[in-house]
Amino acid sequence: MKKEILFITGNTKKVEEVKSITGLEVLAKNLDIPEIQSLSVEEVAEAKALSAFKLVGAPVIVDDTGMSIDSLNGLPGALVAWFLDNLKPEGILKILGDEKNRKASVCTCIGYADESGVYTFTGTIKGEVSKSFRGENGFGYDPIFIPEGYDKTYAEMTSDEKNEISMRKIALLKFKEFMESRG
Repeated sequence: MKKEILFITGNTKKVEEVKSITGLEVLAKNLDIPEIQSLSVEEVAEAKALSAFKLVGAPVIVDDTGMSIDSLNGLPGALVAWFLDNLKPEGILKILGDEKNRKASVCTCIGYADESGVYTFTGTIKGEVSKSFRGENGFGYDPIFIPEGYDKTYAEMTSDEKNEISMRKIALLKFKEFMESRG
């Protein structure tokens, strides 16, 4: 019998992605857990996983995602959701203006907690911020992020194209390897 893991999220698409990539038995639970303020997705995911584990008393996974822009000294980092809620992707483009250095990275960290402790697994994709809003697919920063080696934003890619090079997939494969090593 497979061990069930609670994924603390309200996003059913994320749950299906975790199941598909890891092959683990994952159940969703939508909990309101505190989120520390940090630019580091690892710090945020670790704190969320620990809080969730203390609340439910069973193994849990959480995730946190960020976008770091070189010319903004790493902002917005793990605060990207706040930036997007308040400024939208167009606001980030406005802040960058004519900035020549548009290098950026997007990162997802999976936080896992059980009785033995908290573990984090990070996936990062390097790229750059586009000069304009491009594409209709995806959400969040997808219309303004161009992964390294590509000439289109995540929002211009199909779901399959994006998922093949997803930072969440990278993090989940590390998590899967960890779980397999523990039996």
